[in-house]
Amino acid sequence: MKQLNRNKPITKAKYSKILLNIIIGIWFVIIILLIRPFKKIYIAPLQTSRIGHFILDTEILLARIYTDQLSSRKKILVIWVPDASISNNYVYNIWKQIISIVPYNTFSSAILVTAIYLEKLTKIRITYRFIGWDGYLPYEHLLGYAPTFFRIPEEDEKECIKTLKSNGVDTSKQWVCILARDNEYLNKIQKNLSWDFNSYRNSNIETYKDAAEYLASKNILIFRMGVHVDKPFASNNPKLIIDYANSDWRTEMLDIFLSVKCLFFISSATGLDAVQYATRRPILTVNLAQPLSFIKYSKNHLFILKKFFYKKTSKFLSIKEFYELGSAGGFTVDNPRNLRTQDFERLGIEVIDNTASEIKYATIEMYEFLTRGNDVAELSEEQIKFWGNFPNVPGFDKSRPALSRIGKKFIHENRWLL
Repeated sequence: MKQLNRNKPITKAKYSKILLNIIIGIWFVIIILLIRPFKKIYIAPLQTSRIGHFILDTEILLARIYTDQLSSRKKILVIWVPDASISNNYVYNIWKQIISIVPYNTFSSAILVTAIYLEKLTKIRITYRFIGWDGYLPYEHLLGYAPTFFRIPEEDEKECIKTLKSNGVDTSKQWVCILARDNEYLNKIQKNLSWDFNSYRNSNIETYKDAAEYLASKNILIFRMGVHVDKPFASNNPKLIIDYANSDWRTEMLDIFLSVKCLFFISSATGLDAVQYATRRPILTVNLAQPLSFIKYSKNHLFILKKFFYKKTSKFLSIKEFYELGSAGGFTVDNPRNLRTQDFERLGIEVIDNTASEIKYATIEMYEFLTRGNDVAELSEEQIKFWGNFPNVPGFDKSRPALSRIGKKFIHENRWLL
């Protein structure tokens, strides 16, 4: 199987293709620049191929456009160019009602490529886009200032409720969504690539069962989310704990509806949980394996981490030590925040998943936070110390206080993180 390589050098054929795109697209970009004194027009990539970027990147870019319009007091027109493939057609239709999307073709692709290269060459801003793997992180705080753009039409909500009822779901109950990352989805949709470099982010759905049982004891529905998952999520209480990912009534629209309307979402930081960030909904992240790329500016976010055991010292790494070790030779050029599976192996770091007990107690804490409110909402001294020791990662503004919380019981039992 072909290995994904994002550091592959640009070949002569690649340069020829870029040059051809510029020849095709340069005239349109010149027209945009000529109109610019009278009308602010920009080009933006719409990352339709991966649902997480499709939803969250677009929402944050819209927040940037919103704040730029407020500061300049001028209307900004952005033309969005999609990828060749679309990960969720329902999301595409939502965005079509909100932003100006042109069809993907040779011409639109050439315009985007030309805009990006001309912007690099002239330093004149032509695009709205993020640069690098985690380019959106310096702008994530804007979600606290801008309105929510991603939303479901009321008629679609009614249709989703009808679908749930017809499949025996009691829609009068609250529900929680659970999503455990595995490689099955990516292996299905991009079979020619190997995704092993990202496998350290995966987790075992079986370890989420205790959390699901706890929520069921509170008469809460649980929907196991996902597309093309590698394991079933069997339960002795199928009326409350529903393996929705393996049901025959799963739809793209229902995926989004369940995510938007849930009490909270339990995720391992992958794909569909972008809905929660985009709509400012509560989320519990467990098995977090990329702590340097975690969205930090919402009090509705609770998380616990995978553990990084450094074999050389026989100790767990703090986030600061993890970053220092990566900066000394672990991070790749295009992903200067997070290690990959082969990097962990090379550096002698064992990645250890959260236990079922850790996930359950984090779930209890999240539930109590949402149901009890202010008496558990304040950041403790341990929380403040954790964020105070967070490394000076590019894009993480330490002058702006982090509001997301690491699990109280988790940090108390793993004080090496401090």
